[in-house]
Amino acid sequence: MNYNYDYSVIGGDDRQVHLTNILSKKGKRVCHYGLCSHKLQSHFNDAAYKATTPEEAIRAAPYIIGPIPFCRNGILFQQTSNPKQWTPTDFLPHFSKGQLIFAGCIPKSFKEQASQRDVKVFDLMENLSFCRFNTIATAEGAICEAIRESPINLHGSRCAILGYGNCGTTLSYYLKGMFCRTFVASNVEAEISKASLIAEQAGTLTDFYKKLNRFDFIFNTIPSTILTNEHLSKVKPEVTIIDIASAPGGLNHQYAAEKEIFSKLCPGLPGTYAPLSSAEIIQKTIENLLKEEAKCL
Repeated sequence: MNYNYDYSVIGGDDRQVHLTNILSKKGKRVCHYGLCSHKLQSHFNDAAYKATTPEEAIRAAPYIIGPIPFCRNGILFQQTSNPKQWTPTDFLPHFSKGQLIFAGCIPKSFKEQASQRDVKVFDLMENLSFCRFNTIATAEGAICEAIRESPINLHGSRCAILGYGNCGTTLSYYLKGMFCRTFVASNVEAEISKASLIAEQAGTLTDFYKKLNRFDFIFNTIPSTILTNEHLSKVKPEVTIIDIASAPGGLNHQYAAEKEIFSKLCPGLPGTYAPLSSAEIIQKTIENLLKEEAKCL
């Protein structure tokens, strides 16, 4: 099939706006639809074309780049201003055999349906290199939120990091560099041993619960209810809880607000605090994936 463009970028936050600009400046023909920042779009060059419908954008290029996350509550491209709510069922029929989709946090059911149509899906959040680079903006954004919302300094404070995956690891290095007294909690033995190399202390979640009233900051990275209402009743009144786990996060934020405990669910931090750097990482990751794909043909 002949396409008029090299890439179509559909939906997303400022990362996708910057990505469109990066690709077009590299001489790529880019079709875009549903981008969020009109101010940034004013800097696009002639290689970027604005589609009038998502269907037009899908059919314009062999490579489709969606947002991170790809959908929320079963609705695609929810960051856009498009009034039409698309589901995966609406989306896939507009694809042709051989097209490729790049996005993040793509539902398993969507991947299976795409495979049945010979459409290849690349989930960026399953790419180890991308995830590790992505944690930089996530950690910096989480720290920005903590500094902005707390009445105390991070320097010398007691910080708990719940979970020690990619985000927890990067965050622990940043907090150590700011002279924080960090405790890493995880129920994965390998994570505890790894965290003990950098954190002041590391232990299980049960160990963390025993120390709840000692922490000035709690950073949660675990996407399940880690802090129950009972646990929240035992934290410091002035604690700042920054929840960077996938929605709905690790605690009942409404209950915390009712008890006047500050907590904030912070999704999409890379799109808020470092969208240009994040877009550069997306572009490089996709470029590498396409190189690998070409080797397999």
